[in-house]
Amino acid sequence: MVKNESTSQRPHIIFILADDLGWNDVSFHGSPQIPTPNLDAFASSGIMLNNYYSECICTPSRGALLTGQYPIRLGLHHFVIRACEPTALPIEINTMPQYFKELGYDTHMIGKWHLGCKKKEYLPTSRGFDTFFGYCNGFIDYYDYTHLYPSGAPPREGYPRESFFGIDLYNGTNVVKDIRGQYATDLFTEKANLIIKNHDTSKPLFLYFSHLAVHIGNSYMPLQAPREVVNQFDYIKNEQRRTFAGMVAKMDNSVGKVFEALHDKNMLANTIVVFSSDNGGETNLNKYGYASNYPLRGKKFYIWEGGVRVPAFIWSPLLQLQEPRISTQLMHITDWLPTLYTAAGGDTSNLKDIDGQSIWDALVTNSPSPRKEILHNIDPIDNVSSLRRDDLKLIMGNLTSGVETWSGILEDMDKPPSMDEWVFKNGSTVRDILRKMGLYLPQGADKWREGSEVKCDGVPETANECNPSHAPCLYNVTTDPCEMNNIADRHPEVVKSMLNTIKTYERQAVKPQFQDQDPHGDPMCHGFAYVPWLDPEHITNCPFFK
Repeated sequence: MVKNESTSQRPHIIFILADDLGWNDVSFHGSPQIPTPNLDAFASSGIMLNNYYSECICTPSRGALLTGQYPIRLGLHHFVIRACEPTALPIEINTMPQYFKELGYDTHMIGKWHLGCKKKEYLPTSRGFDTFFGYCNGFIDYYDYTHLYPSGAPPREGYPRESFFGIDLYNGTNVVKDIRGQYATDLFTEKANLIIKNHDTSKPLFLYFSHLAVHIGNSYMPLQAPREVVNQFDYIKNEQRRTFAGMVAKMDNSVGKVFEALHDKNMLANTIVVFSSDNGGETNLNKYGYASNYPLRGKKFYIWEGGVRVPAFIWSPLLQLQEPRISTQLMHITDWLPTLYTAAGGDTSNLKDIDGQSIWDALVTNSPSPRKEILHNIDPIDNVSSLRRDDLKLIMGNLTSGVETWSGILEDMDKPPSMDEWVFKNGSTVRDILRKMGLYLPQGADKWREGSEVKCDGVPETANECNPSHAPCLYNVTTDPCEMNNIADRHPEVVKSMLNTIKTYERQAVKPQFQDQDPHGDPMCHGFAYVPWLDPEHITNCPFFK
């Protein structure tokens, strides 16, 4: 571990996870549409992770993050956990906060859980977190914190409801019914900052801040942001994309406020901050998708690059950087557990049966990543699998060619003469504090962004299409990050070898947990709230059943 000169205390760790943020939704990747001044100040004074991968949807990503294991070992490799579905992160598997508790950390969680809430023993406060303020399901309304989801229940006499609908906001294991009307990003930020303000700095802090932003809310009003923020983006012609930009801006502002709270508490000199999206952005307009992963191929739900290659960075004075760094070191979301555990002074041999690898030393020394391979997923229900090995990525299965293509193309917008001048024109809390501390690294305007953008040869219309449902597709995603040129025919032995590796992983996989939703969890049976419905105190004679 690289230790701060002034203290031997374990570092504070702040992990900020955005929801459905696309590659092209941040200005630190050069996008000229939505300025993200606080994220950019962080990224330009830390390490931008340009070869970093998550899973393609919410639940698998969160399970992989907190356990260091591929979703195939957790039974979470098919889909998200839906409302009232009795599926959960296996209780016998240790989690990141449990490991950090063993190192003496105070552990807190804010925001989205999405790893099962059928019983209290599956909630965050039973999985290693000292406190939890947030929600169980995949999303909530930004102002009233309700969750609306099709029931999916098989037709049965006496149960006519087509959707589950109720309050989904927890403080610990208790449902919060007396808070309404505050924009969720602001509410969660206040709660996170209160944790920081009240923290006893003689102990290390692990804070997992899992944003609702920029995921949609309920279907009747999916895109929500304060009007005064949305109006700042009047140059964006599409009204929905304009609102989406407001959602991104509020999240960026939240990052600045959390950083300010850490500064006010005098914690920054011994803190590690990680920022990542849980998966690629949703670009399907039929699903209210106004994110952009362009020029990457694909989107949320799919294992093309646009679904799994996401914006991310790590910042810390402990990295002892002298200039901004754009990392091409291969990294997967399972790597955060061993990486941060190493940074905290832990011995990774204490971590049980994980797929993640510690990248900490490679990040500190700017040396090659120890990771050479990523299993993107094996989904036996949808019949889709993908493997990354060094520069090559193999995709096979039921992914119809031409569907998961290069969507999310933004309207034509010229880049301003100076990106820095445009991004930081209204200030940046993070940049101001970093400058005050002498930790803001860029020496020249805009130069730090060089290399952070994905550039592809050719255009999608001229791409060499491949249909992985007919035969495996192979791409060199280092030279062809937009997955335009299928090279499987040129490397049959490589394809064969990678298919054999996938088969090896298949033998290690557990059965997907994907289950029918349980109508007994209907919030209308529990005072209009989502509760751990299988706990004895919540088992009830629901009026919808006869």
